[in-house]
Amino acid sequence: MEKTTQNAEKKEGGTTATPNMAWFSLRAGQICLGKKPVDRDFERLKSLGVTHIATVQTSEEKAPVIRDSAMAAGLEWLWVPFMHPSSESPTDDVHLHQYLHELSQMLSEGAKIYLHCDGSQHRCSLLFYALCHYCRVPSNSAYSALHSFGASAANNLLRSELTWAAELGHVAPKI
Repeated sequence: MEKTTQNAEKKEGGTTATPNMAWFSLRAGQICLGKKPVDRDFERLKSLGVTHIATVQTSEEKAPVIRDSAMAAGLEWLWVPFMHPSSESPTDDVHLHQYLHELSQMLSEGAKIYLHCDGSQHRCSLLFYALCHYCRVPSNSAYSALHSFGASAANNLLRSELTWAAELGHVAPKI
């Protein structure tokens, strides 16, 4: 488990406004958290070695648009229609367990996953924290890894949310 940083790409006229991407090595693969990609991002992500886009959004948030753009760029796509755990109709834990297993399997196969939700990174941060626990990363290391993606990834999460995510990762069956 280690964090690496990918430098911003050069474009005609200088460096893009895109900040460095922080990658966390987990199993044989790597994962990072990012903003919701827009059309111009997919080819750049592919050029940076991303193999999979994992979208933590609902269909109402236009997740299928992300799917179509990712697939058009030659990227694999995983949809994680996860709503906040305190919402009125939270995603069934059994579905979240399956998503953790799928992400873990992709990482075991060497995938380089770009994990995103909306601009807040709230849901993808919780899912990342749960994934770390699913992969048996200790809580202190998982929290440090979450901080490596920037202060907002970790500091905006409530302790109760982190506890929920850790529990989700621990109780998910190893399929």
